Amino acid sequence: MNDKSDNNGLIPDLSPELKQGSEWLLKKRRASRDSFNDTPLPPRGLHLWRYTDPQKFIGISGDATDSMQPNQINSDLSESDIPKGVIISSLSDAVENHRDIVEPHLYQLINSNTGKFEAQNGALWDKGLFIFVPSGVTIDKPLHFQHVSSSVGSSYYPRLLIVVENNAELSVIDEHLGAENSSDAPYFSNGAVEIFGYENSRVRYANLQEHSAKAHTFFTHRARLGRGANILTATMSLGGLLSKQNYGVILNGDGAESNMYGLAFGSGHQHFDCHTLQHHRSSQTNSNIDFKVVLRDRAESAYTGLIRIEKDARTCEAYQINRNLLLNKGARAETIPELEILNEDVSCSHGATIGPIDPMERFYLEARGIDPSEAVRMIVAGFAESTLQHIPAEFRQGLQEA
Repeated sequence: MNDKSDNNGLIPDLSPELKQGSEWLLKKRRASRDSFNDTPLPPRGLHLWRYTDPQKFIGISGDATDSMQPNQINSDLSESDIPKGVIISSLSDAVENHRDIVEPHLYQLINSNTGKFEAQNGALWDKGLFIFVPSGVTIDKPLHFQHVSSSVGSSYYPRLLIVVENNAELSVIDEHLGAENSSDAPYFSNGAVEIFGYENSRVRYANLQEHSAKAHTFFTHRARLGRGANILTATMSLGGLLSKQNYGVILNGDGAESNMYGLAFGSGHQHFDCHTLQHHRSSQTNSNIDFKVVLRDRAESAYTGLIRIEKDARTCEAYQINRNLLLNKGARAETIPELEILNEDVSCSHGATIGPIDPMERFYLEARGIDPSEAVRMIVAGFAESTLQHIPAEFRQGLQEA
């Protein structure tokens, strides 16, 4: 077994990933390693780490694996469905075979400057996955990939790079799962996703997190959009003991649009900590964030959402809402909506709610002979459905079932 960190939480020089790839990649990996080792843990109580202990994401010593298989595509998609020019390969192969595309994009959105744990992923990702869609090409059916933790006590570092050129279209379902028969086995996951949507492109990205019961998971997502580009981001969190997610979209071209929908369901002692960012750098851009949380037992959730509009980004529209439904007194939720608006030619709003099920809704259903537990299930389903209805049909069924 190859330890990815020593007893002090540092990445050693002998880590095999630091020897993989071309020289340009090795320099990136080593710089990420140095940044991780030299950067102290974020102080507790400092903004995004107010509710979660960063020490718990250092990783677990052991056999670190990136067990996502690039060929695990959904059965509805055959080779004939993949248009000419589309590239779907491991990221490690793409570094060698498609350097002209990979090098200008890899580490551009998520790197050692993004944070300590992002630097850890930058040093230690193994196979990874690369998707490229050339200009004018549409992949009609969604690509479906799975990242599966494969061993007890392991740490693994999946990484996904997506490049969608002008007037192209792509849909991706990205699942992060715990291995079968190891639901109580502790392990650590640190994932990163970089998405580049160029002029008038259309990207739909759905992430489903169903890690095992004792997993500690850290996940970073960043997308950058060109002029007239559109992205829909859908995330559902169900598993893991401790989960910290960071979703961000940079609207970098006039007329770009981002819609982000999130759902989290927590029970037992699960802890969810999610941060979203919609960064308007260009004019006439639009963004919408709708994030919902359902908690029971002693589960906890913390949500921080930031909308930032730059001084020269005019005639922008942005909306953010976070709703939290607590099914019993032991559950707890925190919500911090944030707006940073640097010019007056915008239309923005935000809101947040935390509360139990409306007793009148339960009374209405129970008065009609519906069992109390079924009444709660129906109310929760209705709470989630108003978000799911915004998600494209090819994603919706799987999320509803989950």
